[in-house]
Amino acid sequence: MAMDFLESDDFAVVLGLKTSIYPERNLADGQEFERHRRLMFYLRRNSQESEAQRDVVWSRFCALYLPATINRLLSLSVPTDAINAAERDMIADFSANNPWHEMLVQIQHIPYLAKYLRSSNPIAAPGKHLPQLLAERLAAMSGRWDRKMLAVARSPSDEDKRQYYIAATGSAVQLLSTLCTHYINERDRTTVISSETQQNLLPFLLIWSRRYHGQFLGDVSSRMIAFVSGEPTLDQEFNRVRRSYKNWDVCGLPSCNVRKALKVCARCQTVRYCSPDHQRIDWSQGAGSLHKYSCFRTEY
Repeated sequence: MAMDFLESDDFAVVLGLKTSIYPERNLADGQEFERHRRLMFYLRRNSQESEAQRDVVWSRFCALYLPATINRLLSLSVPTDAINAAERDMIADFSANNPWHEMLVQIQHIPYLAKYLRSSNPIAAPGKHLPQLLAERLAAMSGRWDRKMLAVARSPSDEDKRQYYIAATGSAVQLLSTLCTHYINERDRTTVISSETQQNLLPFLLIWSRRYHGQFLGDVSSRMIAFVSGEPTLDQEFNRVRRSYKNWDVCGLPSCNVRKALKVCARCQTVRYCSPDHQRIDWSQGAGSLHKYSCFRTEY
């Protein structure tokens, strides 16, 4: 399945959001482990590209396929293609560890996600439920995943599995905390994640923040605790991160640091400039302008 270059449409096909003209690339509902294997292969291939190239691919993917990705995440198909005991065991994890969730992990810092989350267009309405949904799923998996992380490793494969669950949990908590940054100004955080779900999730976040202190899982768990508790100094950090996700704080021309009186690009609404001249200069830089190649209209 090797290929020279991966476009956003390739990811849409593997996620079941677009039909390929090559029948062998299309997967039926239920073939979710094969979908996940192909997606991970694609992501490894994609990682060989430059960061700028990946951003262009992710931007176009978000512009065209983000609403459909969210919809698939909200209504998952149960895997029917587990081929070994390990995969049969992992069916229980599928609600919180699946191809569409993995795709959101990849695109969580792309400005189009922020645009989608703040959109009032009905096509983006499902996005308002994302933090609650992901928090519920993570809370439901937390006990199982924590036991997997604590399992005694009697062989290299056991240790690989343990590390897999640590990484999967870290990715899930990171994505949830990223989504929550977009709602940091909500006075009542229970409108983002219900108090019941917070209570179910918080004990595990506290455990992970201590057990994995100084590690990725510990750091992202601490961020989620800060969101739930509304800790003021960390709220300021959340706001800073939120604005950077939205690409909102500074003129889009790389050589300009102006942060006042910025106006949004009318086409993509993901980049702001201090003046029309700077937008034209940035656009005219050809290959040096990321905006030129990642500027797309969206339905949301």
